[in-house]
Amino acid sequence: MSPDAPVDVDSVLDELYALPLEQFVVARGAASKRIKASGDAVGAERVARLAKPTVAAWVVNQVAREHPEEVAALIALGDELRDATEDRDRARLTVLDRLRRERIESLVGAVRDAGEVAGRGVSASAVDRLAETLTAAVMDPDAGAAVRAGRLGQALQHVGFGLVDEGGEPADVVELRAAGASAEDGGAAERAGGKRSSSRRPGSGTDAGPKTDEDGALAAAEREVERTAAEVDRLEAARDEADGRAREASDAVGQVEEDLGRVEDELARLADERDTLRARLNAARSERDEAQDALDAADEALEAAEERASAARKARRAARRPPAEQEVRRARTWD
Repeated sequence: MSPDAPVDVDSVLDELYALPLEQFVVARGAASKRIKASGDAVGAERVARLAKPTVAAWVVNQVAREHPEEVAALIALGDELRDATEDRDRARLTVLDRLRRERIESLVGAVRDAGEVAGRGVSASAVDRLAETLTAAVMDPDAGAAVRAGRLGQALQHVGFGLVDEGGEPADVVELRAAGASAEDGGAAERAGGKRSSSRRPGSGTDAGPKTDEDGALAAAEREVERTAAEVDRLEAARDEADGRAREASDAVGQVEEDLGRVEDELARLADERDTLRARLNAARSERDEAQDALDAADEALEAAEERASAARKARRAARRPPAEQEVRRARTWD
């Protein structure tokens, strides 16, 4: 089977680090398989070994992508500060340091005020890590290149002896150059987290002889690191999958709650309408009872009036008869 079309690994890396954090692990696995299918086993291994960024590192990466000009201007101050330090220009150092603080606060303040980055909420701790990493990017040219690349695996901090990662370990920042990047960028960005490459391990001279026991221990330690890293990746993938299901369930709950709220509003409206109709019904019944009472009274009055009218008619007929007939009627009555 012929390999698939070549894949630009740098473009893939940019896409990975630009993704929402919860999608990183799954997308990394898919990207590694795609690169391997194209025939680039080295690139596939490179991508497969990428550690999922911490939340703070992800925030830094997104800020670098959303505000590339502001971040570049901030990092450019690093060269000026180093030149001013070499020249012992205190006045220039004061001006540049104030400008550094202002530019960092501008970027950090925007995130703090928004409370989110790329739709994800940002904690106060992540905001503090962002400020520390931007400061490190100014103070150390390798850190500056790493931040500009937007591919950090951990946030950085500049301390007296150099850079450290979020765990307080000396950081080794290795830049993943994008296609077309200039050689002047130098420095490093794939991931902050290992020991600094420029630091020599004690007793690592070029004339050291074989150390079989130490080499075996190192190999075992490396295997354990790979095993635990794979376990972390597996658990992160499971966690991301569970997080996805939780988000879907949360969305479903939100929809049901919205529907329930709409129904409850409708029920409340209908209850108000029911109460209004009941009041109208009671009023109508009262009017009906009053009208019935009036009707009954009118019937009684009419019946009495009819009786009086009947008696009056009888009296009138009697009054109209001749006297002789009246005598005969009276005689008949006496007999």
